[in-house]
Amino acid sequence: MHTTHASRGPGRLRRPGRILLAAAGLATILLASACDTAQQVPWASYSSGLQIRIDAATATRNCAALRVLLTAAEATSHAHEKATGFPNDALVSYVQAAQARAGCPAGSG
Repeated sequence: MHTTHASRGPGRLRRPGRILLAAAGLATILLASACDTAQQVPWASYSSGLQIRIDAATATRNCAALRVLLTAAEATSHAHEKATGFPNDALVSYVQAAQARAGCPAGSG
C-alpha cells in the first residue's frame, strides 16, 4: 500500500517562499541601517543644492547622474577633508544608497 504525504506538499512549496521573504526583509533592514542618512552628511560643507541634485537623480532613476556624483565624491574626498575636516565618507554612502533606491545596477559607481 502506497501512502502519500499530502500535508507535506503545500508546506514544502511555501517554505522556500517564506525563507526568501525573510531573507529579503533582513537584507532590506541591513541595507537601511548601513546607509548614511541625509542627516549624517555635513551638507553645509558642500555647494548648495547638492542634496537636491542627488535626490532629484534618485527620483528620476538617473543612474548616469548618480554615477557622476559618486565619482566626484570619491575623487574629492581627501581635498574636502583638508578644507573642512570632513571626509566624503557619509556623502559617498548617501549616493550609494541613492543608487540602490533608484535601482541602478550594482557597480554603477
